[in-house]
Amino acid sequence: MTTWFGVRPVWIAGPLLLYAAAVAMLYSEGEMGVAEAGFVLLVMGVGLPLLAYALTTKASRGRPVRAPIAPNEMVAVLGYVALFAVFVLGFGFTLLNSAVSTEPAQTVAKTVAKLVTMVLLPVLLLRHFGRTRADWLKPWFSLRLHVPALLGVGAALMLIQILLGRGLQTLSELHPDPSTLAWAIPACFAWMSIEAGLCEEVLFRAFLQDRLAAWFEAEAPALLWGALLFGLAHAPGLYLRGAAQMEGVTEATISWAISYSVVMIAPVGLAFGVLWARTRNLWLLVALHGLTDTLPNLASFVAALRPANF
Repeated sequence: MTTWFGVRPVWIAGPLLLYAAAVAMLYSEGEMGVAEAGFVLLVMGVGLPLLAYALTTKASRGRPVRAPIAPNEMVAVLGYVALFAVFVLGFGFTLLNSAVSTEPAQTVAKTVAKLVTMVLLPVLLLRHFGRTRADWLKPWFSLRLHVPALLGVGAALMLIQILLGRGLQTLSELHPDPSTLAWAIPACFAWMSIEAGLCEEVLFRAFLQDRLAAWFEAEAPALLWGALLFGLAHAPGLYLRGAAQMEGVTEATISWAISYSVVMIAPVGLAFGVLWARTRNLWLLVALHGLTDTLPNLASFVAALRPANF
């Protein structure tokens, strides 16, 4: 049975040292100030995980015991995540966008690709190593145990999106009427729960973090390494697909992509990682992920489905 820190807390030092090195690299190249990195770390890497931990006190009871993991299984898990990051996030979506250029067909095609590479194939790989659904999926959702975390963490993430994100501003530029919002908000939530929530939580929590926890026999190192790898998985996309332009960087280098993914993206995975470690409830994370991704994607969702209205 896994504990939080295990018998070798030194395992925690690795991700922390890599994070410090990434901050130093971005600062030395003038790409990011210490204050900006500190804000992301304080809010996303400390505040939200602590909130998630506090709101799952009761839900953490009765977690299933993780099955032991052999070295070849751990190598297969890490290898699959690396291949996914390079060939799907790095090259695959670029090719798909070129092949399917119109909406909503492009969004549907990308979602199907995500479901195959982030859900179906990882689950089949787990089954290859003898993992049943009971090993990684708790198939129930309790209003008493899970709603506090869903509402509390969800409200915190939505507040951050409202204050710092561009979702509301982009939506207001479309001038949607109330009748449009009445169907668009629940539909977008349902779509994002599948496209972002189900796909990312299966791959990075049920597939990666859960197997890391079995390997380390501890939750804390699995949480930190899982968040680090979650961030690093986005580096190929930042470097190869031009996603860096969305972050204000015109010519991304490999070192920038790696460092940025560690400093700015990895901390976002910590709150979801805490929720997984505490509850092992996939549906809680799927619903929360869908809830928090609804506002940032609502405008593009509405425009893709009903462009004639705007």
